Amino acid sequence: MFKYSSILAVASALLFSGVTKAGLSGCPQNLAIQLTNVFQIGQISFQYSNCEKDNAGNGYVAGIANFCTGTGDAWDVVQAYHKITGGNDEFTALDDVLAERAEASSGSTSGLSEFCPIWQSLATNQKFWSAQGTVFESLYFNPSQKLADSLGLKLSVSQAAFYDTAISLGAGNGSGSLGGIIKATNKKVTKDVSGDSGSTLEINGHSIDEIEWLNMFFDTRAEYEDEGDSNISILSYKYIIEKGEYTWDHEIEVLNHEGDVGSVTCDNSYVPYLG
Repeated sequence: MFKYSSILAVASALLFSGVTKAGLSGCPQNLAIQLTNVFQIGQISFQYSNCEKDNAGNGYVAGIANFCTGTGDAWDVVQAYHKITGGNDEFTALDDVLAERAEASSGSTSGLSEFCPIWQSLATNQKFWSAQGTVFESLYFNPSQKLADSLGLKLSVSQAAFYDTAISLGAGNGSGSLGGIIKATNKKVTKDVSGDSGSTLEINGHSIDEIEWLNMFFDTRAEYEDEGDSNISILSYKYIIEKGEYTWDHEIEVLNHEGDVGSVTCDNSYVPYLG
């Protein structure tokens, strides 16, 4: 059995300074982020310096949310960094190419040979951490929790599942992103469904137990994952549900990125980078 026991060194003072009040906060937020990091990169802590060519054809993928040059969020990070530095910094020479790739949603890496070396050179740069945190919040974490709040989700496992889905598939309203998956799930609610979670949602004039709805949500999400219902995020969240760990307060038993049973804990607390 694995257990993550090292300190999660996350710059909370930088990263969550403007976080929405809706949805996850405190220890449950800590656990949710650790869990998704395990799925994405195999460890609990954010990897600010990660940068490599994306196997899915989205250019280079980098940083704490796998920002991509081909989807434009890597360019968003660079622009956020420019705002902090005043605009004349390590990335300036790549601005035109990054902007073009983002505008065209192009995965071409031509002209970006220095992108990863520059990104990796800023691994401990506080300003660059802050730029990544700004985009992480605005594109992924905050939208996911606002959607959770608007739906009436009360359970940590449901709120965390929305965050995980936003990181994996995006927080937009398209058919394969978080907003679209919510809509598709809601269409399946055609009658009242009881359960034991202690939280009830009102969908399409019907009352449905929150965990029953969440299971429907994961079934719908599986339709948009390459691995289907074998996707490790889905498997781990269903494992958490089977264990009855709906509300998180310190430690949860999970499956890691290889399917092994273990746990994440709030003993791995946020350590502000600025000390």
